[in-house]
Amino acid sequence: MLPPDVDSILITLKSRYRNCLLGCAEGDAVPDLLSAEEQVSELVRTLGHDLLQIFVTVRGAQAKQVRGLCSCGRPAALHRTTKWRRETPFGPVVVEDPYVYCRACRSGDRPLHGLLGTDRETWSLLVQEAAVDLVADEPAGKAVAKLERHHPGVEMERTTALRMLHEHGGHARDFIGRKLEVARQLVERPARAADGGADELEVEWDGGMIPVATLEPIEVPEGEEPELTPVRGLPKRKRKCRWEEAKVGLVQKPGEVDRLYSARPTDELDESFDDLFALALLKGWTEQTEVRGLADGALHIRSRMEEVFNAGPFRFILDRPHCKEHLSSASELLGAEGALGEGVTPKLWAADALGRIETGDTDSVVAELTRAWERSGPDPKSRNDDLRREAAYFDRNSDATRYADFRAEGWSTASSEVESAHRHVVQARVKIAGAWWHPDNVSNILALRVLKANGWWQEYWAERRDAWRTRAESFAEARRAAA
Repeated sequence: MLPPDVDSILITLKSRYRNCLLGCAEGDAVPDLLSAEEQVSELVRTLGHDLLQIFVTVRGAQAKQVRGLCSCGRPAALHRTTKWRRETPFGPVVVEDPYVYCRACRSGDRPLHGLLGTDRETWSLLVQEAAVDLVADEPAGKAVAKLERHHPGVEMERTTALRMLHEHGGHARDFIGRKLEVARQLVERPARAADGGADELEVEWDGGMIPVATLEPIEVPEGEEPELTPVRGLPKRKRKCRWEEAKVGLVQKPGEVDRLYSARPTDELDESFDDLFALALLKGWTEQTEVRGLADGALHIRSRMEEVFNAGPFRFILDRPHCKEHLSSASELLGAEGALGEGVTPKLWAADALGRIETGDTDSVVAELTRAWERSGPDPKSRNDDLRREAAYFDRNSDATRYADFRAEGWSTASSEVESAHRHVVQARVKIAGAWWHPDNVSNILALRVLKANGWWQEYWAERRDAWRTRAESFAEARRAAA
């Protein structure tokens, strides 16, 4: 909301602009709509920059005039004035920051900070929001170039944008953690089912590989000194790249496209399943909600899903593409052991086995794999253990593969939505060409991507603005106490 005097000036400005157009019927001053848009955009930028410069200049002058008393009761004397740049959405403004000092008690203060609500802070929170919005979607170099195009006068180094990404990524992790913790507390509310809870929910979970890298010391022969960096004189290091798994989950109501996502780095496996339950609560889970979980049938995945949803009806469904992958691997193992029938290729066996599994005859597939394992060696130690693991995989998931029955119920049989989430939530930024992430920083970018995917972006930045204003009030209180 504008101050009353400024609001009246705005009314006058609009009236004069209207009169200008009425007095220029031929359109010489403003020939067309595009020209009007360009002129108004330039006016907004120029006026915005000049008003902000006036604000900090006036407040600086007021800070010099109303310095108050120091802790010993003597008037604080102006010692010096320093200048610093404040980068705003309209370009940089220069802040003249007076410093007062009492020689008697040797205490100092910067009275302007109480009027601005901040100490020396280079980047406006509005600029940070715009920069993080861009760098969370594309490489830092492209992001800062686009930032300057959208906000002429705002110039930022790519390293600054990355620093903001990781800073706000940390805040975003905290924001998501608090939001999910509040959701978990909903389960303790009495008569929650009467609040209009969901009848059905689908949850999906999957892991996907992302590139990470660390800087490691370069080995040198014994007795030789390592090569040093030219500026800081530190031993040079080399980048060691590898792949780690990002854990992605989602919760949705069947038939809806409005989904909630979770994304965690490789070392937060258990937390990724806890996220699923919290997201389900946000989607309306109650103890009466029928939940279907689709994922790979690995032991730790299925058991954790069943654990977090054990308070209500839950049905695990083995993701059909993962089922086919395991059947393909099993068929190759059978072929290598000579355990396929006459004229049966691995591909034919896998197709036949899938047909049996889909109609509920998983036991026959398990029996074939078990027999092949038993015949692969004279004793358990010498046998092909991969066959035993494949048999165990299908045995423990035998109740989760009746795909014909599931389709008849109208249920999903593939975790295709979470596979898609890997691409548009995680890989669209994390797995771009040439990008490698330090393992400690992966959670930062994942948190920002989740904010966007879940529609929590505006809520996060509203919280950041509230936090900024709370801090600003502490500066104002300190100023009032010293007055």
